[in-house]
Amino acid sequence: MATTKVIDIIKRVQRVCNDKTGVVWEVKELLEDFNDAVKDIVLHRPDASTVNKFFECVPESSKQLLPGDALQLIEVIRNKEGSIIAKIDRKMLNVMNPMWHQSTPTINIESYVYDERDRKHFYLYPRPAGTTEDPHQVEVVYSTCPADVELTDEELEAGTSDKAIPLEDTYSNAIIDFMLYRAYSKDLGSAANMARSARHYQTYGNALGMKLRADAMMMKEV
Repeated sequence: MATTKVIDIIKRVQRVCNDKTGVVWEVKELLEDFNDAVKDIVLHRPDASTVNKFFECVPESSKQLLPGDALQLIEVIRNKEGSIIAKIDRKMLNVMNPMWHQSTPTINIESYVYDERDRKHFYLYPRPAGTTEDPHQVEVVYSTCPADVELTDEELEAGTSDKAIPLEDTYSNAIIDFMLYRAYSKDLGSAANMARSARHYQTYGNALGMKLRADAMMMKEV
């Protein structure tokens, strides 16, 4: 759970911009940039905001629709009773069993198929058994976009609020760099601000890229 406060992120951006009183960049505007930063991070790093829950399958259907709050599937882990579910390539499964969409329903799902080009759907093999009243359940992990953080006028004016950022604390610096990129990009008539905007966006991109490389290294060590 994050401990970094949203209002502290805004204050840090104000200090870097040398605009602690919000004369040039209004606090409400910086809050909008904060929420945009969170959305952009989740777009590039779906694993930055995930949900792990049991999913109720559509009975006797290979095709499944993710919950409404889902952006994309990360993984199908297991049947609720415990047996694991492995990801399989669609083309491979088509060759192995051309009739897999008509497989015999079971409570022991073996594999799932997922294509990021169709982010809201995934497929299960064999088809899940169960009924509408008592559907089969599988454990899934999917990405979701946090709701916008809202602060009252009083909180913004006083600069006090306990609301924490909706991502892990490790994303704080990336959020700040995105906000600075957005702030300076609103005054590109200044060559200095144009350079600052570009520099902060590059730093923002590098931060997400370096985290990707770090995650890849950790996966290799497992």
